[in-house]
Amino acid sequence: VLLMLWAVGLLTVVMLTNVVAAPFNDFLSEEVERLLTGRAGPPFSWKVIFRDTVRTMGLELLKLVIYAAVMIPLFLLAQLLPAVGHAIYSVFAFLFTALYFAVDYLDWPASRRNRSITYRFGLLTDHFLPMLGFGTGVWLFLFIPLVNLLFMPAAVAGGTLLFLDVEGRSLGGAKDEPSGVSEQVS
Repeated sequence: VLLMLWAVGLLTVVMLTNVVAAPFNDFLSEEVERLLTGRAGPPFSWKVIFRDTVRTMGLELLKLVIYAAVMIPLFLLAQLLPAVGHAIYSVFAFLFTALYFAVDYLDWPASRRNRSITYRFGLLTDHFLPMLGFGTGVWLFLFIPLVNLLFMPAAVAGGTLLFLDVEGRSLGGAKDEPSGVSEQVS
């Protein structure tokens, strides 16, 4: 019962944290994009806030299910094969978590453009190394207690910059932003 309550509490915190932080993160991402591109976002609307909250809850639930579907079998494998299982778990859990964070922090600019979840995961195959590098950096900083609270806004801004960069490259360079996006904002 204690483990079940712990798991339910952890899932609730994970879900509510992203839902509560979503309006702030969306505003931050929109502001980073405005500073970079010079284009203002859509005007404030309660209808949009409600729609985005429902969408965020659905996306967070889907991402959580995907994460659990991959990580739980890996964890069980690590327990069933003591030496080999832990090595497999260490490598694949790291890779999957880094890529998961990369997709997770691209949500806000991707949502503003109504990009599907399959499009977001497609960015992983099209731009594997930048996505892995970004996800690894996020994973490392979010792993450090207290630093993770201060780092989340930086990860949102970095995810927005990465999305604008890879989206521009995937459109054949026909983007409004200048190249070297990360050099432009400091």
